[in-house]
Amino acid sequence: MDNTIRITNIQHFSVHDGPGVRTTVFTKGCNLKCQWCHNPETIQAKPQISYNEELCIGCGMCTQICPEHHRFDVQNGRHIYERKDCKVCEKCAEQCPTNALSVYGVSKTVEEIVEEAYRDSMVFPEFGGVTFSGGECLLQAKNIKKTAEILKQRGIHICIDTALNVAWDTIEGILPYTDLFLVDIKAGTEETHRKYTGVTNRMIKENLQKLSQEADIWIRIPMVHNVNDTEQELDEIIKYISSLGDGVKKIQLLKYHSLGKMKYQWIGKECVKFEEPDEVHREYILSRMRKLPFYVEWN
Repeated sequence: MDNTIRITNIQHFSVHDGPGVRTTVFTKGCNLKCQWCHNPETIQAKPQISYNEELCIGCGMCTQICPEHHRFDVQNGRHIYERKDCKVCEKCAEQCPTNALSVYGVSKTVEEIVEEAYRDSMVFPEFGGVTFSGGECLLQAKNIKKTAEILKQRGIHICIDTALNVAWDTIEGILPYTDLFLVDIKAGTEETHRKYTGVTNRMIKENLQKLSQEADIWIRIPMVHNVNDTEQELDEIIKYISSLGDGVKKIQLLKYHSLGKMKYQWIGKECVKFEEPDEVHREYILSRMRKLPFYVEWN
């Protein structure tokens, strides 16, 4: 029986993924395709080869080890990684002496993740707990649930960072082992949500409506200029949040940033450029959001 969770990273000393200093487990695989995603390596469920050209020293070891020898070439003095037909056998990443080639997507057992997180709880005096993020961590809910249950038994606070784009039964199953849900609202209208994430937000809204009656929630809204900060989008977001239950404890407005743009290059994907609202518009958004009966902050 599979007892593993596929992840891209375990981030220690994280201060942006829930209360306190946390250990954040970034799972691999997401059923949204947010065009502004700053963790694009977490979208595809299967492992991916990352190539950071700046670290490459042109030693040629990857070419020698690659079963598809033509996957690597030198063009105009640059070492080129041809992704087409790559089988992602990972041999090149294993041999690369500078980590110019590496793998996004490793499988760790429930026990390995528990022990790594528990060590952090013993080291950091202000340890806040463990956050399962992604990607969409609830796509691996079975083993996330196992991990959370063990950590809860050890007295560790658990956050689930999710877009709630899963069946309600999945959410309900992890409720007993979760102290706080961090829930992203990507857009207000269904049209905008579908355009920029690839999916409708109907099930997401239904799930959040139910969850707000049963669990503590921080709502997080990545504010992307001319996407979800228009009057129509703000009206719809505010109207919807107003209908939620008492479980909502905080609303965090997240500034759009392009810190993940290099990751797109490393995995051979195009990075779509967006902008954040300017300072005047940020203040306007905040003033509107603060009319809601919840604590609101820019984060």
